[in-house]
Amino acid sequence: MLLILQILIFQMTLALETTIEISENVKNWSDIQLSSPNNTYILKIGNTANFLYYAINVELHKQDDTFSLHYGIGKTPRFNLNLSEISDVEGFDIYGYLENRFVHFILLQSQDFNQQQVYISTSSEWTQNYNITVTGTNYKMCPNNCSNQGICQDGKCLCNKYYIGNDCHQNATYIEQNKEIFLSLENTIKYAYVDLEQSQNQSMSLIVKTNSSEGVDIYIMKTRILYIPVLEDLNRKYYDLLVEGNEVAQNYPIEFELQDKNDSSTQVQKRIRFIFKQKSPVEQNILISLDLINLQTQNTISTNTVIVIVASIAGIIIILSISFAIGKYYRNKKIKETLSALAQVRQMQHEKKYCAKSFDEQILEQLPQIQNDQQKNTDVCPICLDLYINKPDLRSTKCKHLFHKECILTWIYINKNCPTCRSDLKIHMNHPNNQQHS
Repeated sequence: MLLILQILIFQMTLALETTIEISENVKNWSDIQLSSPNNTYILKIGNTANFLYYAINVELHKQDDTFSLHYGIGKTPRFNLNLSEISDVEGFDIYGYLENRFVHFILLQSQDFNQQQVYISTSSEWTQNYNITVTGTNYKMCPNNCSNQGICQDGKCLCNKYYIGNDCHQNATYIEQNKEIFLSLENTIKYAYVDLEQSQNQSMSLIVKTNSSEGVDIYIMKTRILYIPVLEDLNRKYYDLLVEGNEVAQNYPIEFELQDKNDSSTQVQKRIRFIFKQKSPVEQNILISLDLINLQTQNTISTNTVIVIVASIAGIIIILSISFAIGKYYRNKKIKETLSALAQVRQMQHEKKYCAKSFDEQILEQLPQIQNDQQKNTDVCPICLDLYINKPDLRSTKCKHLFHKECILTWIYINKNCPTCRSDLKIHMNHPNNQQHS
């Protein structure tokens, strides 16, 4: 009885195994698998075939979050999904499984199995129909041809703007520097990303705000695998490996500092990807604002501000210094002019260039005498700069300024304006010598 059971199991195993033959003339193999949850394929490489890579592509007829694609070298693969490190898993299409994809993809390198038997297995908890294709190629193919939304380079998809994912299938909002972006959730999940390729190794900061009173969940993806919050049962096991979760409250925005790690080990775009999901099960229109700031630019602006302030203060000091210098120059000039006039007066006094006494009396009649006792002991004559009390005969002009009699008489022969305020003294002289002195 036991022998019969073993034979049946062996026959069932053979029935589930399909040989895939790849040769120099036949580099593509395809098949349609119907109504079978688990299947194993043996990849048989012809002696004339000399391909560097073998691309395995599976397209499901319906979405199945339990479906997985594996391969094993020299032995059938184990269906062990207890993954310790998401980013370093061999023999398993981790993207198709964790993202619940219709398309699953594995790229084998011929030097990895080196003529050993290669087993390809599919597994599902449900009966699943799918198309499977194996292609021999000499260049690294990309999954799903990058969904026609990117360029395949060295087996990795370089996604176009507004697309993310290992095959560029997911639409996402591009967050630009120094430009506020608004997302509308409307009870849906939204993807967004920051492209660090343009940052030139500079640090940037993302500020996230929302108008939702209940808050919004935000996930920062740790790997290129797209975390799908709706697949809670599937993602719960790998949450800590896939994302870093945060919550944005209405009055408490979150700021993330983003820095380019300059990972030269891969040519894949250096993008930081975010997922936004509203917390409320009730459909509502929630707005999220995303403001990406270049920290170096911000620091530069702050430095420029300091420079402008310092320059402004220095400019004010310079202007005040120049104004003081100009004022001092004109004050000195005025003093020099006064001293020069005084020198002329004294020279005329020394040379005794006086007019007739009768003419002096005519001038003095127009300059009333002022009592010396009305003046302070410290008051001086503006012309000779001597004290009033030293020469008691004082005279007042029509503009009410006081001078020694001798000083103002001499001055009038030189200038008909008041030495103090420059107003016209309005002195009328009939002496014939007046013409030559005026």
